[in-house]
Amino acid sequence: MIHYFKNKKAIKDFKNKKYQVGILSRPVPNESKLFFSKLCSIPFSISGFVNERNTKKDIHELIKNMLRQKIKFCSFYDKWLNDMSQICKIFCSFQEKDKISFWLGSERGCKRFHVDMVPYRCLVTYSGQGTELLPDKAADRNAFVDGKSNENIIKNRSAIKYLNRWDVAIFRGGNNGILHRTPESALNDRSSILMRLDDSTFLEQIEKINTLN
Repeated sequence: MIHYFKNKKAIKDFKNKKYQVGILSRPVPNESKLFFSKLCSIPFSISGFVNERNTKKDIHELIKNMLRQKIKFCSFYDKWLNDMSQICKIFCSFQEKDKISFWLGSERGCKRFHVDMVPYRCLVTYSGQGTELLPDKAADRNAFVDGKSNENIIKNRSAIKYLNRWDVAIFRGGNNGILHRTPESALNDRSSILMRLDDSTFLEQIEKINTLN
């Protein structure tokens, strides 16, 4: 089930709802297309922790090395940085945590419909086509559980929905979460940029596994 938030403040109450995903629709800034076309000259993938008290500074420190000097001095860069910072603060408040896991990248590769095995996840597509959603009524969940292909999982293609650029989406994870994936148009699209936010334990677990290996 999909829920649409009326405003940013309504996001905090999502935990008390039974919806699988909550979406805050937002207009796409006019300057964004040109800015991101300059940014996406090479594929990138960046992850790290963002603290609620220093969201803007932390994000800038994480991404500054992959930015060209001209991009850093572009007026829209600061606007984009402020936007990511604000959403991180909202997600910290939603999670009731002072630190979250942050990922930003142009390499999106979730081809198969899936659910996220995390309590909650926030996604924002800044450039390119947004995440593809398959409502339960249009899905064969048994085919999904059995590991079958997308062709078997999809029962009704006309019911498929897509997040729009700049939408803020909060996904409820676990086996009962909504099935979703990276749309075909974004799999090899260098102009696609996605921000993903998780509980801080998500990245901590990945780092622990990498250390053991």
